[in-house]
Amino acid sequence: MSLARPPEEARTAAREGEGTPVNPRVSDTMRLARILCILLLVYAHAQPYQPGVPESLPSPMGLIHYLRQLLGHTSVPLLSLLSGYLLARALSQRPYAQALSHRFFSLIVPLVLWNLIYLAKETLESGFTAVPAVQEWPNAVLALTAQPAMAPLYFLRDAFVCALISPALIFLARRLPRTATAALLLNALLGLDGVLFLNGAIPLFYFAGCLWWVHQAPIPTQAMPREPVLAAGLAMVLLAAAPFFLPPAWGASDPRSVTYAMLDIALRAAGCVVFWAAASRLLDTRAGDVLLRFEPIAFFIFCTHGMATGLWWMAIERTGHADTPPVFLAHFALSPLLALLVCVPAVWALRRLVPRVLSVLMGGRAPNRQQMARMTRPLAPAPLARTQGLIP
Repeated sequence: MSLARPPEEARTAAREGEGTPVNPRVSDTMRLARILCILLLVYAHAQPYQPGVPESLPSPMGLIHYLRQLLGHTSVPLLSLLSGYLLARALSQRPYAQALSHRFFSLIVPLVLWNLIYLAKETLESGFTAVPAVQEWPNAVLALTAQPAMAPLYFLRDAFVCALISPALIFLARRLPRTATAALLLNALLGLDGVLFLNGAIPLFYFAGCLWWVHQAPIPTQAMPREPVLAAGLAMVLLAAAPFFLPPAWGASDPRSVTYAMLDIALRAAGCVVFWAAASRLLDTRAGDVLLRFEPIAFFIFCTHGMATGLWWMAIERTGHADTPPVFLAHFALSPLLALLVCVPAVWALRRLVPRVLSVLMGGRAPNRQQMARMTRPLAPAPLARTQGLIP
């Protein structure tokens, strides 16, 4: 994942050999896209959750499923693309071993620790009946061949594998861009890599980021042309609704089918355009300024959003209203805000009590005092200081 830092940390990182900051406006747009996508990702795992596709779109669960696909799952690919771009840039400025070491600390260490925390929580809640069997621990903690205990964290595992093979991806981006793109697209559709990746779409969009850096394509940070953005938005609306209306025999609602994979990849690609355009438009607005203030804890939100929204859901279940449509629809709609209401105080407390633990849990991304102050008063009139760039 991308890693944004304030000016003083960027200067320190540059002295330590992590590269020079990118254009400040590009950096801020990336940071805004990052927090926007991670907050939208909360919709992918917020309760209530029902497996499969509901029978009708105009129903409470149908609406939730539709928005989960439209906003939640579709926000992840842009994070992969930005990760590929930033690591390709990093490898142009520092040794592969140094970049990989940084990714190990920022991805694998949090993956292990958060899964252990989640397993401890589940074990205590179940009275020690939910302890995984011995043979299940490698996957539960490291996601070697299956999703980990905290399912959303498989992204960290796949992102690290992308970093591991990044020299090959960058070589292909320079020498065989079309062939490599076609091969990765085929892999995303057919799952040809076995268990190398848990989600074949991640290396495809990661490679797109590598292509962007290698070929030095311009990065639009002003308002993008309306026509392609509207076309991508319309495609998102239609593709997310397709499983409700296409014949069941086509497999549009079966995650194991090629049709489902095709719709999914198209939906994700359209999402990259729409969410980047949204970040570009929000950058110089008050809403964008408020969102940027929470970017320093974006990684913490990513790692904990399932548990954070789960706390609110448990409270709703205790009231006996979890099956009431207005209540669970409101919970779902407000889930990104509810996640923030848990994560901000949690980070504040951990930073005060065990700052080193927080830094490790966040892979070195722990916010400083000034950043925390901005988060606790995001509507204050003081403007948000611009960063000098984005460190990969």
